[in-house]
Amino acid sequence: MIEFIGKLHPLFVHLPIGFLVLLAALEWLALRPHWKELATANRVILLLTIPVSIASVACGWLLAEDGGYDATNLFWHRWLGTAVAVAAVVLWILRQRNWMTAYRRSLFVTLILLTVASHFGGSLTHGSDFLSWPKKRPAAAQPLTETELLAQPVYATVIHPIFDKYCVSCHGADKAKGGLRMDTVEHLLKGGDTGSPFEPPGAEKSLLGSRLILPLDDDDHMPPDGKPQLSEAQLAVMKWWLDAGAKTDETKLSDLKPSAEVLQNIQTALAPAAKAPADAK
Repeated sequence: MIEFIGKLHPLFVHLPIGFLVLLAALEWLALRPHWKELATANRVILLLTIPVSIASVACGWLLAEDGGYDATNLFWHRWLGTAVAVAAVVLWILRQRNWMTAYRRSLFVTLILLTVASHFGGSLTHGSDFLSWPKKRPAAAQPLTETELLAQPVYATVIHPIFDKYCVSCHGADKAKGGLRMDTVEHLLKGGDTGSPFEPPGAEKSLLGSRLILPLDDDDHMPPDGKPQLSEAQLAVMKWWLDAGAKTDETKLSDLKPSAEVLQNIQTALAPAAKAPADAK
């Protein structure tokens, strides 16, 4: 029950953000004589902001109990979010007492708190570099020939890019759901709270393989519903790799003797234009 309530945090957290931004916009517009009547709605907006802010904070604290979040980002997001909820109550008191100068200054400070809290929340969900300036993408490399591909280490060339694109956002340095990190081989081999993702061996029985092939609407399906999903070729490659022993060392692709079909799937999975269905939307 507690876990379910915690998962309501994403539902509630956007409501106080929208209300406070709307409140600030209306207060700014109301400073102009011909729009001063807009301020009459602000008491109602504030009254709505308080309960949803408290609900968001309460659910957020419960959600954090699930673990797997970067401790620093979680600390600041948790306490700054709590400060925003407290600030909403203070704003209501100041507005009711008609202390307008203090109210407007407090509203400005609240927006700063909200912005910083939202930044840390985004870092928890999407990684610490989510709001960074977009990096210039390098020019796409030419596809490897079959001979060149067979000479490549299978994990570094074929498997890690799939993990990096579809798994690391939830299983990386900033967020490690279930105690599992997949951003480096060392962390991957350590496993998570439920053990090694490669045990028992094989695509169908292993923890990783079984999660990949679950129905999309299953809570244990990975990646979760709503996140970009592996393409058919990428999924086929992952199954083949798990059945081939899930090599994470310098084992070359040729050492695993892939069939022509597997090679075709690998080339499709590595192609820059290859996208999972969710990416194409």
